[in-house]
Amino acid sequence: MASSSAPEKAQSETSSRRGTNKKHLLAFLFLILLLLTALSLHQQTTMTRSLLPSLSDSVVQQSLTGQSTFGEADLIIQRSFEQSYAHILPCKKSSWKAMDSRIAIDCMQQTRDHIMSQNITVPWWFQTLLRDILAGGGGVYAPWHHFYTTKPPFHFCTVGKVATTEWRKVFCKLNAQDCVDDSSSCRRNCAWKTTQKMPAKAPWAVFVRDPLERLLSGFLDKCYNPRTRKNQGHCEPNVVFNPKKSLMNAKNKTYANLLDSLDIEGQEKAMFGAYVDVLPLKWNVHFVPQAMFCDLHRNIDKYDFVGNMGKDFYFDLDRMANQFGGQLPEILNSTFGYKDHVMSGNHENTGKQGSGHAMHTPAKVARFYTARTVRRALEYLSIDYVMLGLQVPEWARQMLKEESSTI
Repeated sequence: MASSSAPEKAQSETSSRRGTNKKHLLAFLFLILLLLTALSLHQQTTMTRSLLPSLSDSVVQQSLTGQSTFGEADLIIQRSFEQSYAHILPCKKSSWKAMDSRIAIDCMQQTRDHIMSQNITVPWWFQTLLRDILAGGGGVYAPWHHFYTTKPPFHFCTVGKVATTEWRKVFCKLNAQDCVDDSSSCRRNCAWKTTQKMPAKAPWAVFVRDPLERLLSGFLDKCYNPRTRKNQGHCEPNVVFNPKKSLMNAKNKTYANLLDSLDIEGQEKAMFGAYVDVLPLKWNVHFVPQAMFCDLHRNIDKYDFVGNMGKDFYFDLDRMANQFGGQLPEILNSTFGYKDHVMSGNHENTGKQGSGHAMHTPAKVARFYTARTVRRALEYLSIDYVMLGLQVPEWARQMLKEESSTI
């Protein structure tokens, strides 16, 4: 028995060693795969960041020009961007000047698929942002964000809550002749897009806005007034702010409207803060970062004109009018009334008269923003500051400093 069991024991030990070696080999191969995946992700992130100026460079430049110093706001933006938007993959095909937004959609879908398949950890609000801008009806990649005219010839990217209503009026006037004989080509006798053939090298223009002020403007326009909330349904998620009668809970009962009969007079900061906390549960197009529109985060550096709807808004309109010429100066003035401001040297954007959501900072932001809300908003909108070259307003920096000094 002993002599026969020895070979069996040796064979068993040999099989055991082979099994152990195989496990070690599989573990080694798995480690190599992890390293290759990490290297690939690092290269993709590096490529994404190289597409546009880095945050550090912009902060250094601000310091050199004396415009600002690196502070808490910059740290929030940098951290948030690296944890979220830096994972956006480079686009193999150029979306620049493509009339079909399919390229931009496909590229963003690749980013979402990559994050999910590789189990990459990103903030929850970034996950819902990718989900909602890619969903049908998301609106970010819709064709109505692209206006164009031949009188004078130029393309325009219109961004939600950056005077979109007024820019529609401008292009309706520029393209008025398109609606004289063929009303079927117009939307309500108004053509935002000319029916004429556009020159191949027509310039491109866009106006952007401080993200924090744009966020508050959207809230005042879409959420503050109960009637507007009910009629428009843009204060999302509607299950919280405006549940419809057809929306039933698990017990087949209509959800209660949590804001009915709620008096928010004097509670502006609490109301706005609550909205900012939950808005990523369902991103509405009016609150999505500006960099997502027209694929600006990839193409902003290719635009022939970039204006800012800030304190120098009227002067940027004047610069635009002089750059493109034709009938544009007259039409811009009839819509925005910028000439009187420029002639008087008035560097104050008074906003649209009679508009409840026009911004008159710093008084209005002080009624709604807190340091906590500023921090949360900077996280969501960090891509606008990094990729569009926008600067954090001084009132926001001061709000953060004042809270820090009291702690």
